[in-house]
Amino acid sequence: MKFKAIICVMLVGVFTMGHAATSHSNRDKDIASIHSNLNSFSALADNNAYEYLTLLFAPHVTTDYTSLFGGEAVTQKREILMQNWAAFLPGFDKTFHNLGNPSINRKEDIAFANVPFTASHWLGHDGFWQVSGIYHFTFRKIEGQWLITSVTLEKREEAGSRDILAIAPENAKDRLEDLQQLKNDTLVY
Repeated sequence: MKFKAIICVMLVGVFTMGHAATSHSNRDKDIASIHSNLNSFSALADNNAYEYLTLLFAPHVTTDYTSLFGGEAVTQKREILMQNWAAFLPGFDKTFHNLGNPSINRKEDIAFANVPFTASHWLGHDGFWQVSGIYHFTFRKIEGQWLITSVTLEKREEAGSRDILAIAPENAKDRLEDLQQLKNDTLVY
């Protein structure tokens, strides 16, 4: 009888561990997806890959840069956000959004990620501007994909000159066209 009880307890334990492992595995997969999207967010923006960057966002996204520029948070279609970024970021000679280790909290189909960052922007020989702080992301799992529904920039420090922010949009269109032509030329081979 003791043997049957031990076997019964062992079977319950195996089934429980199997369920816990499956739940843990799915949770790990979700967290990995969020990490991947965060890394892609910065890499794709720095490489002006807006057609791919768009895929990281929900159909409507809220951006809040009030701690940096004032104004109000904006909710817009992801395509409009990409158009706005494409009219600005390619105007720099180089950008580098360096993200630190995120703190991610997930509950069912919503997740919050707080990520320390430093965003550096170079233009011309001496033009440099840098902002650092914390990005606050909200993700929602939509049709099996973790998509960004909001981004809030919390400014902590700033270095360099904001003067280059007014110059970059003047260069953006031509540089984006050059990048598109380079991409098209590369795809031919």
